[in-house]
Amino acid sequence: MKPPERVKGLDSLRFLCAIWVACSHGGYPPLTHYLDHSETLNWFVNGVYSSIFCGPAAVIIFFIISGFCIHYPYKDNWKKSQAIPFLCARITRILGPILFATIIMHLLKVEISIFYTFIGWSIVCEIFYYSIYPLVRSFLINFKHWKIFFILSYTPTLTSFFIFPIDLVNYPGVGLIYVLFLGLPCWLLGVILCYDIDFKKNKRFINRRKLNFYRIFTFFAAFLSHILALQEIIGHPFTLNFFAIIAYFWIKSEILYYKNKKINFDLFEKIGKASYSIYLIHTIPFILIKYSGIIIKNKFLEFFVYWLLLSTLTFLFFITVEKPFHKLSRNIKNRMENLGTQHTA
Repeated sequence: MKPPERVKGLDSLRFLCAIWVACSHGGYPPLTHYLDHSETLNWFVNGVYSSIFCGPAAVIIFFIISGFCIHYPYKDNWKKSQAIPFLCARITRILGPILFATIIMHLLKVEISIFYTFIGWSIVCEIFYYSIYPLVRSFLINFKHWKIFFILSYTPTLTSFFIFPIDLVNYPGVGLIYVLFLGLPCWLLGVILCYDIDFKKNKRFINRRKLNFYRIFTFFAAFLSHILALQEIIGHPFTLNFFAIIAYFWIKSEILYYKNKKINFDLFEKIGKASYSIYLIHTIPFILIKYSGIIIKNKFLEFFVYWLLLSTLTFLFFITVEKPFHKLSRNIKNRMENLGTQHTA
């Protein structure tokens, strides 16, 4: 199967989301750290600033991009013989790096429950979506079918209002099984997006002003959802699936805008290929700083050391782990598909 034309901008979005997740777990610039938080205004400023970095919203964007990237090559062409090569390739691609990351976390004596809460739950969701895709794709053969499935997939989102307390903060707080279905409509939005990026039909989306509007709107929607969750007013399980719809239109506008334009931030596109590595190991620098026994009193210096370590570790992890597994997954897929072609010839 001939690979589809590469969609520009997605690696940059992955990179930004990975950085956002890292910031949400303590890697953000300590601009308000030295304010006197006992004063009401400073307390308010610090609360607003720290709420900017909504990691769970970035994960939802990851889900949408993932759904798009999985379905885009198979949108118009799917054969049952592709199911096994697809599954083997995807499982190799995602499980290989997370296995190494888990081993590293184990060696650093990080509790697996903490690893799951920060990172693992979204990976489990991804594996589930990859696993059901071949079966679902066999029955859903056009946009209309996917649209019906997408609408039905919002059932767990609506029923969650009656099952869980409204102030439940964390998205994976609904439980291992429920979160698989809670996140499904976000992933399916990526599938739907594959049918909604025709350049000629979407000329109204293609201008800088609207692109900036969707960027700002998405940012503030994520910010608001985070404030509501952190203040235990309305938790992430009840807001982020609706935020996903806003993010859908933002990602759509990014794809359409850069479809026939040169991307100005080419560096982001290159670094974005290592976004999975950033996502998997972004908590390790803080652990290494703690284990070193060196007490860094200056928060700005700690911030600098964190990002220096993360940049170095990301490069090493990408070169030695993620990139080889990515190459291995492609080879597995190609060989299995070629083998299947020879048998049917």
